Amino acid sequence: MSILNPRESEGSSGQTSEKDEKRNRVQEERPLSFAEAAAFLRELADVLERGKGIEMGISQQQIRLNPDEPVTLEISYREDPKKKKMEVELEIKEHFGGAAKGAGRPKVGPLH
Repeated sequence: MSILNPRESEGSSGQTSEKDEKRNRVQEERPLSFAEAAAFLRELADVLERGKGIEMGISQQQIRLNPDEPVTLEISYREDPKKKKMEVELEIKEHFGGAAKGAGRPKVGPLH
């Protein structure tokens, strides 16, 4: 599989069509145990901390990304009568230009 460069998928007008964006998108969701999720996050954290490129198999495709800072951390929480749900999303980009530094990370701790 070839690794797609976002600049290569742009048309002559510099715009990327919705069809192109969907073709260049790979998404995977899978249930993991707490231990499996923690191990994945540790591996990802180690790669980010070293400042090296990320290479990962997703949906039977091999992807590569040379991430730049900052990364974007999004945390959302919802509560309804049947369940409570927290989503954590980490957006890691390979920037094509400068980007501003982030505001720092939130603190995480166990329940007491």
